[in-house]
Amino acid sequence: MSKILIIGANGAVGKSCVQKLKDKNELVLVSRSKEEDNENSPNISSITLDINDYEKTQKFINSMDYEISGIIFALGSIFLKPFQQTSVKEFIDVMNSNFFNVANFLYNSIDKFSDNSSVVFFSSIAASRGFKNHTAISSAKSALKGLSVSLAADFAPKIRFNTISPSLSYSKMSNFITSNEKVAEGLGKLHPMSRLGNGDDIAELATFLISNQSSWITGQNFNVDGGRSTLFTK
Repeated sequence: MSKILIIGANGAVGKSCVQKLKDKNELVLVSRSKEEDNENSPNISSITLDINDYEKTQKFINSMDYEISGIIFALGSIFLKPFQQTSVKEFIDVMNSNFFNVANFLYNSIDKFSDNSSVVFFSSIAASRGFKNHTAISSAKSALKGLSVSLAADFAPKIRFNTISPSLSYSKMSNFITSNEKVAEGLGKLHPMSRLGNGDDIAELATFLISNQSSWITGQNFNVDGGRSTLFTK
């Protein structure tokens, strides 16, 4: 038996992925806080775990009695600060919560993957398009893209690795920005599609990439961004 892990299952994208996958897949939901919405679903098991805690992460991986058919890493952070006001410690913290925790999880679990399995990472359009005050987070998200394409080469054809790079969307971690309706509306208008994204917009692609329907796609980065990274309409 193999299972799909959704890490960050309580976030907007994670929850949407659960809803789209739960009827036809065995899921393991990993999140930092307890989620009760899916406790009665027979295909779902849940664990409370912060993968920044390497010791507990190792114990969880060691306890697995199943193969991994896929992982969606639906986690990360938004850190916005001018470069000259960002300390080295803050750079390290951002790298830990967006890159090293993912690399550590894969390093310890890679032998548990089944054939024809898939991994989906989440980067950001800030990793390829310059935005003010994004130096720390864009650096970490760029590292994630590099990890993805390198792992895709290392583990082909057994495991596929792909990355989704969203623009700003409504989520728990962006709430400090999007909770202001006027700010959210103004930022939405910067996108050719004239709105911010939501969990479903991004989860549609994530669930496709984790499935066998995308079995000939690996080592790719997909911008899901309302056109902001490539189109200039105003």
